[in-house]
Amino acid sequence: MRRVWEPMFMARQLLLWLVLGSLTGGLVGLVVTYFLKLLFWSIALTASWPLWLVVVVLPVAGLVTGLLVHYGAPDAAGHGTEAVIRAVHRQSGRINWKVAPIKALATITTIAPGGSAGKEGPSAQIGAAVASALADFFRFSPDQRRRIVICGIGAGFAAVFGTPVAGAILGIEVLAIGDLWYEMLLPSFAASVMSYELSRSLGLTWFYPTATAQLAFTMPAFGKMLLIGVASGLAAYVLVLLMGGLHHLRHQHHWWPPIFPLLAGMVLSVLILLSGRQYGGLSLTLLTHALSGGTVPAFAFGWKLIFVAVTLGLGMSGGIITPLFVIGATLGSALAGVLGIPLAIGAELGMIAVTAAGANAPIAATIMGMELFGSTLAPDFLIVAIPAFIMIGNHSVYPSQRVRLQKSPWVDVPTDIALEDAPEIPLPFPWTRRRSKATEQVR
Repeated sequence: MRRVWEPMFMARQLLLWLVLGSLTGGLVGLVVTYFLKLLFWSIALTASWPLWLVVVVLPVAGLVTGLLVHYGAPDAAGHGTEAVIRAVHRQSGRINWKVAPIKALATITTIAPGGSAGKEGPSAQIGAAVASALADFFRFSPDQRRRIVICGIGAGFAAVFGTPVAGAILGIEVLAIGDLWYEMLLPSFAASVMSYELSRSLGLTWFYPTATAQLAFTMPAFGKMLLIGVASGLAAYVLVLLMGGLHHLRHQHHWWPPIFPLLAGMVLSVLILLSGRQYGGLSLTLLTHALSGGTVPAFAFGWKLIFVAVTLGLGMSGGIITPLFVIGATLGSALAGVLGIPLAIGAELGMIAVTAAGANAPIAATIMGMELFGSTLAPDFLIVAIPAFIMIGNHSVYPSQRVRLQKSPWVDVPTDIALEDAPEIPLPFPWTRRRSKATEQVR
């Protein structure tokens, strides 16, 4: 008898999460669209500023960002998605509603003057905050709240990148290394598709140059792609180390917290005087130029990496995926010139590989490459994403990710704990060594 009625209950589950996911995605798409429009307007406003004004305003903007975060919503610091992952794992997805407006303002005061960060982390955090408020309204259980907040993450990603499939997968895959919550696929897809369609109907647009060539699959080409994947994983690893070191130093000194974003603004001003403005803000012009096959400076990826580490490591606000795009595209372009492959293809492969490594999300990154650049390079995206994912090891731009996979038997990290709680994750500098909470309690 149970088998007769089982399809009815499955249909009920399908309908329930289609409705809840779509409702969440619609609300998130609406809020994120107008946040992005406000962000783009503010960037256009500051684009015409002379260099001296940018250098003067950046420290002030850092202080304003620090004040907003410290007195408004401390969870709005950093790149956003990190706080949401922690909330999903430790607070059943409960997020303070004040995070959404504070995160939006803090991101604008970071990126518009020249802070080097992205727009997707704030969008995911804003989406999660909206979803959490929706869960409060409907008085959801902790498990239902967690699910609806995950929907908000994916919907935020989908609206930012214009990639509903990759956005839905990324919102799930970033939660844990080596684990994909299959029960979240339906609600997350419903939320992401609705968010994407609504944001597009409201005038949000996305542009990525389409791949015009493809690499013939040969063993030399395979080796070149492996090299790009390995180099991308190492670049993401260096970014994580720099951000982690600055974050540790910030918490080691018990100063008034808004001081650190102020210092970030001062350091960024010096960096802009040394290297130019193209590495500050979203760097979308640099990204588009690399993806179009244009020549970029050989060390462009290094400059962008340093800008991002200073901005987010010292407490300014913004996302991390867009910076991963820029670092990867410029690194891939530089490597393509050395390896003798088309610059545009090298940039596309590098962008996907660094994203796969930094977020520990090779599946979402590969699907994103297919949505953005077409399925022609799908095997190539997978070939670079996997070694990049392996090379970054047990590190991530999201240290609150849960470990569900041992990447290597020679690096023993306990499973089912957060990366930030893993004992003795090796870092190169003695002042950046981290110990697990359990170790500290023993001491």
